[in-house]
Amino acid sequence: MSDPDHTAVYAAELAAFDGTDLEAVRAFEFIAGVLRLVVDGPWWPGGVVSVERSRADASASVTRCTVDSDGERAAIRLSQPQMTVATAAHELAHALAGSGRGHDAVYRRAYLDLIRVITNLDTTDRRHDIHVSQLAEAFAAAGLKVGEREWPAPPDAIGSAIAL
Repeated sequence: MSDPDHTAVYAAELAAFDGTDLEAVRAFEFIAGVLRLVVDGPWWPGGVVSVERSRADASASVTRCTVDSDGERAAIRLSQPQMTVATAAHELAHALAGSGRGHDAVYRRAYLDLIRVITNLDTTDRRHDIHVSQLAEAFAAAGLKVGEREWPAPPDAIGSAIAL
């Protein structure tokens, strides 16, 4: 599958999140817990998602989406060097946007929505749209359009106290 926007999306992520706590490497249990809060929460409009560690020698994280008679399923494998909230949101956006989308405009909408949800899970540290704006501005600076969402808009806040 050709994915002409992937390099530009990666550069936009770096511009938006480098030096923030979204790029801090965390324990697998923490990252998996954040993803579980999203996919088990009241807003998640996507399919079933599993989260696993990648092989010990893996340097990249991946998401594999499949569609079967039960609907869409995604398996996210996170590599140790990329065990960050930003990477988790990036991979979960693939699950929300759907299989075969790559890093297209709908994927970018999913990514922005997931950053909004994840950075507002903690009631003691709500980020509102700070990181969403950073990523949206980085997409715009790279000439990357953001598509229309194909799911309900995320709420302003979800969750209880957790520390990002």
